[in-house]
Amino acid sequence: MATLTQKKISISPEQKHFLENYKQLGFTDQSSIVREALNRLIKEFKIKQRKSQMAKKARELLSDYTTDRELTTFTDLDGEEFL
Repeated sequence: MATLTQKKISISPEQKHFLENYKQLGFTDQSSIVREALNRLIKEFKIKQRKSQMAKKARELLSDYTTDRELTTFTDLDGEEFL
Protein backbone atom coordinates (compact mmCIF):
# COMPACT_ATOMS: atom_id res chain seq x y z
CA MET A 1 0.00 0.00 0.00
CA ALA A 2 1.16 3.53 -0.69
CA THR A 3 2.31 5.78 2.10
CA LEU A 4 -0.69 7.17 3.92
CA THR A 5 -1.05 10.79 4.99
CA GLN A 6 -3.14 11.94 7.90
CA LYS A 7 -5.70 14.66 7.24
CA LYS A 8 -7.98 16.43 9.69
CA ILE A 9 -11.54 16.82 8.38
CA SER A 10 -14.87 18.02 9.71
CA ILE A 11 -17.91 15.73 9.42
CA SER A 12 -21.55 15.82 10.43
CA PRO A 13 -22.89 13.89 13.44
CA GLU A 14 -24.57 11.42 11.06
CA GLN A 15 -21.25 10.80 9.28
CA LYS A 16 -19.51 10.40 12.64
CA HIS A 17 -22.05 7.79 13.71
CA PHE A 18 -21.62 5.98 10.40
CA LEU A 19 -17.84 5.85 10.82
CA GLU A 20 -18.15 4.59 14.38
CA ASN A 21 -19.94 1.49 13.03
CA TYR A 22 -16.98 0.51 10.84
CA LYS A 23 -16.74 -3.06 12.20
CA GLN A 24 -20.40 -3.83 11.46
CA LEU A 25 -19.78 -2.56 7.92
CA GLY A 26 -16.86 -4.94 7.42
CA PHE A 27 -14.03 -2.41 7.62
CA THR A 28 -10.87 -2.67 9.71
CA ASP A 29 -10.97 0.94 10.86
CA GLN A 30 -12.69 4.26 10.26
CA SER A 31 -9.98 5.47 7.89
CA SER A 32 -10.54 2.50 5.60
CA ILE A 33 -14.17 3.59 5.12
CA VAL A 34 -13.06 7.09 4.15
CA ARG A 35 -10.39 5.72 1.78
CA GLU A 36 -12.91 3.40 0.12
CA ALA A 37 -15.45 6.22 -0.26
CA LEU A 38 -12.82 8.53 -1.76
CA ASN A 39 -11.61 5.83 -4.16
CA ARG A 40 -15.18 5.28 -5.37
CA LEU A 41 -15.73 9.03 -5.76
CA ILE A 42 -12.47 9.44 -7.69
CA LYS A 43 -13.45 6.58 -10.01
CA GLU A 44 -16.91 8.11 -10.54
CA PHE A 45 -15.42 11.53 -11.36
CA LYS A 46 -12.96 9.97 -13.83
CA ILE A 47 -15.81 8.16 -15.59
CA LYS A 48 -17.87 11.35 -15.78
CA GLN A 49 -14.86 13.27 -17.09
CA ARG A 50 -14.21 10.64 -19.80
CA LYS A 51 -17.87 10.65 -20.85
CA SER A 52 -17.84 14.44 -21.01
CA GLN A 53 -14.70 14.42 -23.16
CA MET A 54 -16.22 11.80 -25.48
CA ALA A 55 -19.43 13.82 -25.83
CA LYS A 56 -17.42 16.95 -26.60
CA LYS A 57 -15.42 15.14 -29.30
CA ALA A 58 -18.61 13.65 -30.76
CA ARG A 59 -20.12 17.14 -31.01
CA GLU A 60 -16.93 18.42 -32.65
CA LEU A 61 -17.02 15.62 -35.24
CA LEU A 62 -20.78 15.70 -35.85
CA SER A 63 -20.54 17.89 -38.94
CA ASP A 64 -17.91 15.58 -40.46
CA TYR A 65 -20.13 12.56 -39.95
CA THR A 66 -23.13 14.26 -41.51
CA THR A 67 -21.46 15.94 -44.50
CA ASP A 68 -18.28 13.99 -45.40
CA ARG A 69 -19.31 11.62 -48.21
CA GLU A 70 -16.68 9.04 -47.21
CA LEU A 71 -18.22 8.84 -43.76
CA THR A 72 -21.87 8.84 -44.89
CA THR A 73 -21.61 6.22 -47.66
CA PHE A 74 -23.39 3.50 -45.70
CA THR A 75 -25.96 5.74 -44.02
CA ASP A 76 -28.68 4.51 -46.40
CA LEU A 77 -28.23 1.01 -45.01
CA ASP A 78 -28.98 2.10 -41.44
CA GLY A 79 -31.99 0.29 -40.13
CA GLU A 80 -32.16 -2.26 -42.96
CA GLU A 81 -32.20 -5.93 -42.10
CA PHE A 82 -29.20 -7.86 -43.30
CA LEU A 83 -30.72 -11.35 -43.51
